[in-house]
Amino acid sequence: MTRLPIWHSALEVPAELGETAVSIGNYDGVHRGHRFVLDQLRRHAEARSLSPVALTFWPHPRHVMGSPEATPLLTGHEDRDRLLLLAGLHGVLDLEFTLDFAQHSPEEFVRIFLVEGLRAKCVVLGEDALFGRANAGNIDTMRELGEKYGFEVVTAPDLGPEGAGTGRISSSGIRRDLLAGDVRAANEALGRLHTVTDEIHHGFRRGRELGFPTANLGPRPQGLIPADGVYAGYATVTAQDPSHAGDEPLAGAPATISIGTNPTFEADGEPRRTVEAYVLGDHDLHLYGDTVRLEFVEFQRPTLKFDSIDALVEQMAEDVEVTRRTLEAERSRSDLGS
Repeated sequence: MTRLPIWHSALEVPAELGETAVSIGNYDGVHRGHRFVLDQLRRHAEARSLSPVALTFWPHPRHVMGSPEATPLLTGHEDRDRLLLLAGLHGVLDLEFTLDFAQHSPEEFVRIFLVEGLRAKCVVLGEDALFGRANAGNIDTMRELGEKYGFEVVTAPDLGPEGAGTGRISSSGIRRDLLAGDVRAANEALGRLHTVTDEIHHGFRRGRELGFPTANLGPRPQGLIPADGVYAGYATVTAQDPSHAGDEPLAGAPATISIGTNPTFEADGEPRRTVEAYVLGDHDLHLYGDTVRLEFVEFQRPTLKFDSIDALVEQMAEDVEVTRRTLEAERSRSDLGS
């Protein structure tokens, strides 16, 4: 298996990478605004015969310096780095962010990681970029250090909803949209469908008993879980268990996704928030331990409590039909726009 060009230490950066153009950031979500900066990075790199590279961090600095609950992440660690590479970069220097790491002065950070580690000759940053201990370094600091160490500093404007210079697309704004259930607005800002990924876990098996077997995620999936409710989306299952490797792959299958505490069954025990997906069509979802990726297209309805199982089953059947119609309409719009 080919190893991805993702390095977790400046010492791991291969010499054959050569001199680089670098952009620095957390890149949570790798949204349209991030990709606008990365597109500029690639253009500047190509014009200077440099390798375009992202320098990023994990965990998110706010999780180390503050509270993880205050900044739920749009994407998991592996998904974030994969999306960065898909943006056309030659590599990602993904550094572990710790309290000790946060003590690097701006100049130490630049010298160790940009100059000595990545052999940077061009650094692309936003005007409001901050770096180094206590965020003491800013764009002016970077320009001064560029003159000292021999690299150019290029600023990248923000990308707004209609293009450059019309306002900012931010990870925090996308988080607000998802936590409000507005996945369509979040997808527009992301430039792709929002995804949540996890292993398939054992659920309560209620869906199977009711004729709607579901793939159940665990309590801590990769990616931000949107607001409670029912959504139209897609499911992709990747075999992790070698015994499943020869099974028919499930890729981009239409799915009705439910998020919530299942209030109809609240008398059965302590409420537990779950994420589960019913895949339209005839599919075997007994592949526990395999990886499922859910992509969210549209919010359908809020979570409801039903007076009877029959009423719940009737609503579930309607949810599936709404999902089918929603995804067919979505595909038609995509075909017209292509």
